[in-house]
Amino acid sequence: MVGSEGRGRVIGIISAKGGVGKTAVSLNLALSLMLDFKKRVLAVDAHTISPNLSLYLGIIDVIPPGISYALKDPSFAKESVYIHSNTGLHLLAGSITSVKEVNLSNLKQVVENLHNDYDYIIVDTSPSLGESLRNILKACDEVLLVVNPWLPIVITNLKAVKIAEEMNKPLRVVLNKVGRGMGEMSVKEVEDSLGHKVIVTIPVDLEVYRGVEERKPVMLANPKSPGSVAIKKLASLLVSEE
Repeated sequence: MVGSEGRGRVIGIISAKGGVGKTAVSLNLALSLMLDFKKRVLAVDAHTISPNLSLYLGIIDVIPPGISYALKDPSFAKESVYIHSNTGLHLLAGSITSVKEVNLSNLKQVVENLHNDYDYIIVDTSPSLGESLRNILKACDEVLLVVNPWLPIVITNLKAVKIAEEMNKPLRVVLNKVGRGMGEMSVKEVEDSLGHKVIVTIPVDLEVYRGVEERKPVMLANPKSPGSVAIKKLASLLVSEE
């Protein structure tokens, strides 16, 4: 898969259920594409409920202007990008302290104004099934659906799958936090339930949780941990499709 008209690929990282590890996957995937594969990467925080991409990088609050400014006036999209000094990752971040509602109706235009500057734009999203999800999907070329191998989580995401299908967005599944205990669904059971292929399984990894707590992503803190290796595999798969 490639971005439309040969431009950078815009990949939405979605899930209808919170707590599945979506933001950790988004951030570490962006870092792997940048560090391991030397790609130009922008991470976009479209998580309107709890925008934590910057927090996971150790930034207490976004340095203005951020995504809210870009959404208000998409012509200022480039000026709204923050470059993280420790990693060099480009970030269109949300504010964790602002209480203003974020309207994502202009997200597609914002992304289009940034398309040509990046090889990959990774969009982290809220656990939503409403209009915000549709606005995000409009801006994306393809979708990675993050789920855990538990029936309630998988079933909850059937609606997200249906919305993506209705909007003709290619969708594949990332099965995260695998190996926590009895009663987990197999890869085949997840694929049969959702009707889409699982392209990578990411094992439960305490290093990932430690990275969140210490504000240092696992891809940086421990690139050889099981979680890091799995996410690098995902990045490698994406790059191989170019």
